[in-house]
Amino acid sequence: MGTFASAAPYYALFRPGYPDALYQHLRTQFGLNGSQHMLDLGCGPGTIALPLAAHVAVVHAVDPEPAMLAEGIRLAHEQGAANIAWRAGDSTMLNRMGLPTIALCTMGKAIHWMDQRKVLADLDHIIAPAGGLAFVSGAALYERPTWLEVIERVGTNHLGPGYRQTYGPATHPADALDQYLSASTFSKFSTTTFEQPLEFTVDDLVGMQFSFSYTSPAVLGARRGAYEKDLRAALAEFEPSGVFREVRHIECTTAIRA
Repeated sequence: MGTFASAAPYYALFRPGYPDALYQHLRTQFGLNGSQHMLDLGCGPGTIALPLAAHVAVVHAVDPEPAMLAEGIRLAHEQGAANIAWRAGDSTMLNRMGLPTIALCTMGKAIHWMDQRKVLADLDHIIAPAGGLAFVSGAALYERPTWLEVIERVGTNHLGPGYRQTYGPATHPADALDQYLSASTFSKFSTTTFEQPLEFTVDDLVGMQFSFSYTSPAVLGARRGAYEKDLRAALAEFEPSGVFREVRHIECTTAIRA
């Protein structure tokens, strides 16, 4: 089982979703009324697709990792979301997917690893005249939570210094999305931010580490048991209450034609 495949079940279970205010913002911004088609490019297990499915006719959820799609299908079945078309693919295949006219295309951090100029040009042929794009990402607000240092110390002990770079995805290039948007048809864009207070248990944080490529079960292999034992002990010592808090900063950049 590959790195991302082994992480997929933990991604679905332990990665926090986005706040309801974000989905309301997208519904209002793009007038989603149950009649449109939406594209979620790099959908993962449906983090954005599932909450918006009730507000569109069909969500076309596209991801290159079959294990992520399998988790999305499982969650959709549990939630009764029958209007999501799960499709294996990536941004290079947009012109070959036979997609209908799309009112909204959502993307996460995956946009930074795409050929942004080409993706925006290809989407111009798919997005409805009044439709547009939404790029969603999250990061810690103000300061990184101190418990992250505990997690990183345990990771370093088991996987070596720089393990996130060694076993994780390549660092994306400097963010030039604004420049590409300005030069594209979708040159009218703005960013809205949301604050998302989060609370985690030790179980949540351990499960979340298994959802990352650099500490996935496939990467940890035979070290997984010792890693989990040490991580649980270190987190319990750091925060005896067992409650770990973070305020996340969610950014949503929406772009439409000028």
